[in-house]
Amino acid sequence: LGYFFGNWITGSFAQRFGANRLVLIGTLINFGGILLSLCIFLAGFGSPLSFFGLMSFVGLGNGLVIPNATAGMLSVRPHLAGSASGLGGAIMIGGGAALSALAGAMLSKETGAFPLLYIMLATAIAAVASILAVLLRERRLANAVQHR
Repeated sequence: LGYFFGNWITGSFAQRFGANRLVLIGTLINFGGILLSLCIFLAGFGSPLSFFGLMSFVGLGNGLVIPNATAGMLSVRPHLAGSASGLGGAIMIGGGAALSALAGAMLSKETGAFPLLYIMLATAIAAVASILAVLLRERRLANAVQHR
């Protein structure tokens, strides 16, 4: 449901707010949902219901991030859109496979959900940092064009 609503928001508001702003909002929602889940587990109140319930925020964030980031990736050099699509898909699938293997190696009954939450939090932080770098570059390019 979270991903569904994220895609709906993207379709409804991408023109008004722009892809990069929606990616930023999506990464922050994703980060917030994971951080809240981790805090609940650290406080000793974690359960399957709290874990999977808060993953709806991850779905919502991904529904905002994935379509907008893909559109941005394909628009950088339109004549290379096929290559960009293939590379982007390979990074998503390969990165997901690697992180799944890492989580599988770290998870046990003794660790509970903590390794998975830490991995998810690290990737959420990386996502926020990545879109902030894109926005900073966008601002620098706009300033450079404005000063010409």
